[in-house]
Amino acid sequence: MQKKAAWIAVTILILMMTVMGFFFLINRREYTLELPKAEDLKSIAIAADAMNADVTNVEEIKDIIYVIGDGGRTTKRESLNDSPANAEIPIKIEFCFAKGESSLLYIYTQDNRYYIEQPYNGIYQISGDEYNSIAKYVL
Repeated sequence: MQKKAAWIAVTILILMMTVMGFFFLINRREYTLELPKAEDLKSIAIAADAMNADVTNVEEIKDIIYVIGDGGRTTKRESLNDSPANAEIPIKIEFCFAKGESSLLYIYTQDNRYYIEQPYNGIYQISGDEYNSIAKYVL
């Protein structure tokens, strides 16, 4: 009788864990890349290692935002740091607003893949061409 009760308890426990896991997967937060509008910016500062570039041309600013935004990126990977961890040569992109504020994101390579990371928001995969179109300013 004790073996039967133990099996019932184990079965209930496994069932509860399965249901909790299912709800965890369903309710995972989805992150969306948050980008400024080009008309709100006075410049974009791009930096990698000792190389820096300030982009002030309105058309170049629009191009950079277009490349980074490319169709409203979403992900389920959360960024938990101020800057990317274990990234190979992270490129810091600082959006400098006309009102004096700024916001950051990073592009980088890791394990032969390319990413955008917005601190405390999400991590988004990008193509090598998208990466290179931004990296050309500082690499």
